[in-house]
Amino acid sequence: MVEAAIATVVLLYLLLLGVLGIEWQLAAGAALALVGLVGGGGAGIVYHVALRRALVRVGASSRGWLWSPVSCHRRLDEQGRAEVLPWFRVGAAGFVVCLAGIGMVAVAALKAAFAS
Repeated sequence: MVEAAIATVVLLYLLLLGVLGIEWQLAAGAALALVGLVGGGGAGIVYHVALRRALVRVGASSRGWLWSPVSCHRRLDEQGRAEVLPWFRVGAAGFVVCLAGIGMVAVAALKAAFAS
């Protein structure tokens, strides 16, 4: 089911790339990038704070938690995973949305460059 949703979103994205004019594509891409940055960035901050708190609560070593936070996931208990991983997923989704917006802006810029 998740795969079907991802495929649908990708197809809609590709359809937008082909249908939208250059100006609309630039605006939509910039909006997607901004939403991804704000949403994903905010979730990333909450994720790091929640990860640090969960690691301290279980008494796990928090060494390197800021530079390699994903490697610390295995040290979490069930409660820690329930508190931390949803924020991780939201931040990752925000990153993907941001990349989609950047890609849309890049395609619009290429369209504009080759249109003249």
